[in-house]
Amino acid sequence: MDLLAKQAAELALRLATLQLDGTRNDVQMLEELEQLAGKILNQISAIRAGKQRPVGETCGMWRVMQPIQRS
Repeated sequence: MDLLAKQAAELALRLATLQLDGTRNDVQMLEELEQLAGKILNQISAIRAGKQRPVGETCGMWRVMQPIQRS
């Protein structure tokens, strides 16, 4: 969990220091941030998959219902 907290803090710091005008030109930095965010989400997913979910929280697939056509 320590590694996850460090990675989340690093991502937050790097996002906070982004200059909005310069990000379009720095594709490598954006790719690094995207990869770090992906690693964090994968770790969170792995942690949650191994634990019981809180009461009322569900996981899985839901049936998609088509909207009712009104005329």
